Amino acid sequence: MLKLIYTETDLHLELLDSDIEDWVEQRLIFATSIGQTLYVTSEKAAFLLPDLVCEATAIGFYLDQQQENTVTVNRCDLDRVEIGLSGYWLATDVDSSEGIFVSQLTERVELYLWQLWCSANSRSVASDGVVW
Repeated sequence: MLKLIYTETDLHLELLDSDIEDWVEQRLIFATSIGQTLYVTSEKAAFLLPDLVCEATAIGFYLDQQQENTVTVNRCDLDRVEIGLSGYWLATDVDSSEGIFVSQLTERVELYLWQLWCSANSRSVASDGVVW
């Protein structure tokens, strides 16, 4: 599962070994237990990656092979591509621009997108998916 955390000033992407329905249910139970309202809606979200032509081509090819209907790749400009995902938006306010977005894809596609994200954000990624 991919988890995107949107804050006022930044975006973080995490790769989690969780089932999306279980993860969302746990968050709802926790929010209720502390008296917090948590809004969950089916949404689309996106993040940007630098466009190295070979990377954008590889992403498109990889997604075509996986037959993912929940991911889109669109060129924004000469330097960036937008990766769009379908999933669930969780926030404490209906109109909030801060919150958490989660999406479930095949493990291979999730790992591939996460590695591209880490690479674009100057993090080293080991072959087992661990950031160091």
